[in-house]
Amino acid sequence: MNTGAKLPRLSWLVLTVFAGLLIVLGWQAQYFEIDASADTLLVENNRQHIQTQIVDEKFGTQEFILIAFKPSRQDIFAQDTLQTLASIGEEIQQISRVKQVRSIVNVPIFTQADNMTADVNSLSWQQQQYSADVLSKSLTNHPLYEGLLINQSQTALSLQVVFNTPEKLAQLYSQSVELKSNLLHRQLTEQERAELAQLQQQISGINKQLDKKRIEEIEQIRQTLQPYAEKGEFYLGGNNLLAYELIKIIQSDLVIFGSAILLVVVVLLWYLFRQFSWVFLPVFCCAVSVLLTLGLLATFGLKVTVISANVIALQIILTLAMIIHLIVHYQELVATSEYKSQSHIVYQTIKDKIKPCFFAGVTTTIGFGTLILSTVQPVISFGWMMVLAMSVSFVVSLLLFPALLIALFSLKTHVEKHRYIEKSMRGFANITNQSATAVVIITIVATTGLGIGCLQLTAENSFLNYFAQSTDVRRELTYIDQEFGGSTSLDIVYKIPQSEQTRDLVITADAVASVSKIQDMLERHAAVGNITSLVDFTRIAQVVNQKPLTEYELTALYKSLDKDLRQDLFASYFSAVDDEVRVSTRIQDSHPELNRAQLLVDIKQQLANMGIEQQNYQLTGLFVLYQDILDKLVDSQITTLVVVYIAMAIVLLFIFSSLKIALIALVPNIITTAVVMGLMGWLRIPLDLMTMTIATVAMGISMDDTIHYVHRYLKELTSNSQHEVVSATNLSVGYALIYTSVIIIFGFGMLVFSNFVPSMLFGLLTGVAMLVALVTDISILPVMLKKFCK
Repeated sequence: MNTGAKLPRLSWLVLTVFAGLLIVLGWQAQYFEIDASADTLLVENNRQHIQTQIVDEKFGTQEFILIAFKPSRQDIFAQDTLQTLASIGEEIQQISRVKQVRSIVNVPIFTQADNMTADVNSLSWQQQQYSADVLSKSLTNHPLYEGLLINQSQTALSLQVVFNTPEKLAQLYSQSVELKSNLLHRQLTEQERAELAQLQQQISGINKQLDKKRIEEIEQIRQTLQPYAEKGEFYLGGNNLLAYELIKIIQSDLVIFGSAILLVVVVLLWYLFRQFSWVFLPVFCCAVSVLLTLGLLATFGLKVTVISANVIALQIILTLAMIIHLIVHYQELVATSEYKSQSHIVYQTIKDKIKPCFFAGVTTTIGFGTLILSTVQPVISFGWMMVLAMSVSFVVSLLLFPALLIALFSLKTHVEKHRYIEKSMRGFANITNQSATAVVIITIVATTGLGIGCLQLTAENSFLNYFAQSTDVRRELTYIDQEFGGSTSLDIVYKIPQSEQTRDLVITADAVASVSKIQDMLERHAAVGNITSLVDFTRIAQVVNQKPLTEYELTALYKSLDKDLRQDLFASYFSAVDDEVRVSTRIQDSHPELNRAQLLVDIKQQLANMGIEQQNYQLTGLFVLYQDILDKLVDSQITTLVVVYIAMAIVLLFIFSSLKIALIALVPNIITTAVVMGLMGWLRIPLDLMTMTIATVAMGISMDDTIHYVHRYLKELTSNSQHEVVSATNLSVGYALIYTSVIIIFGFGMLVFSNFVPSMLFGLLTGVAMLVALVTDISILPVMLKKFCK
């Protein structure tokens, strides 16, 4: 009685503490961020990342967006079409951060020059009003403009919108790259590490504001294009646009499908429990869990990326699972009529279930925590997020839920169990008792058949595939990728050897010939799109002069050019100080023949065949960085799975104090993981930054139910015969397994209607994992327990 008297007071104390946490962390949640920039996918201080940053800094890589324009009725060189392009460019130029808008109306048409010393700035269409025939001939197979400002079939034009980088950010970035470059040769000193951390903090603050600015700029550009919609079709491309679209679609899915999942959960909870309190309490606790987690994520500066976009959905799963187990056990205690007060029943419920809930929470947290051991940065961040989310779910379920139940609700009447569920639970118990051998054979055959699909798993990563075929963003990005030279940058930086250098020349004919061979080699690869280098400028000069430029003429031209023009034509592709030439390419992600890993292998082999030694070139760019991540995915997946199973085995051994039971409890989880991964292989769902987390998700989901089932089975074993124990377990904790599974399968099944493919796959595979976990927990698990646990 003394405990019963204290519990209401303790409950109000708990509610007061949670109210304070909600105020503090709820306020902090407003700073929660979604970040879809390319840098979130890169491992900080990775060697190849540093090399790419050095190259970008050295050659002044520019931030730009490409706007393709396909006229609806007129020839692309018609006066009205070109005037439309000019008008759009002038309007976009007014956006504050825009440095320059390039299109064929304002760039030099070099072929109209008498010689290369002419004033090329006056050779634009805007100033000379060249005829359509002149433009068509001048731009056909143009080494600089084709694939950038005009497509090969001459059916569309584009505007390249180049943005200024804030001066302060450029300075900080330059300093940080200079410090990071030391990591290529040695470890940083303590002072250097502190200085780098300070620089990165400043850069992060500026980038946060800049990211908001980029979103505004894209919206301004789209608004600018709207009045010209009747003139033709517009397609936007570029890293900024990709980040913008990812953020927009993730936000949209969070609202639309978050609401849909909530509705499904409410309907199913009402159908299963048929009482207001059993609908309100789980939903309210899930909402509190989400809000507290968002506040903690904001406090620790953890941003949600495309990889961790489903962290909230997962938390709802885990919170619901725990609370449903508590509700089902509460109902059991109400049915016994042994306890007369609400406080006593809630106290006994928590007392009976705290062990399995605690151990289930610990094992799930460990499962997600193993992601921290990954070598892929966004996966590491996702691991930390889930550790936080799981901790919050555990505290909310075992403290807030019972406190609410005691303080605000009276004793609940017993809810009759659903006849069909009870019948199915008895049926599974009968199968376990009477057909154990058949269960084992079917499990082995099904697991083997589906599990073999793991051998078909491939690593892949194309952001185009993140969007459904029917979406506008997929249509836009694919058009840019196919018609305007590709999506992902790949640079070859060629270090001119001493044998190809002469003191009096900026660049020798031998060096130009070597770069030309590299460019020719790249052009032979079908998936390589736009290629730009110093060689393209020399080819233009050859057309203008009707003969190749001599190396002395090239040197004289380089020194005589206007500083800005030299920057545009030379500095982005040639560093006279370091004697390095940059060959800039973009890879067509949508090309059917693209094999990313093989492409890099082939390029390296062909460079070796050309006699170019490895120390004389570097491969950099986003393509290389993403492929580096993909190469690590399979190894990372294997490592995390091995570690998680070892960790789980140790924890299960500690929980049940029996190696035999620990190994038995692992079986359903191994089966669930094997089936889900195998299904991915058979369905040709590639292992990418999103899908590699599915195995851990499957493990986390199935381990919860397994621990609850084994814990209850061992308890029933003390008071039931060997024949009755399975039925008793199924008719108690089995209900919680069914309820949890139904809610999760139907709730997250809503995600299959998403236009964001990773969310769709997450919903599908989570549903499969939940179904497999349920079936194994009420079939092969009790068969093994009955066989080996007398």
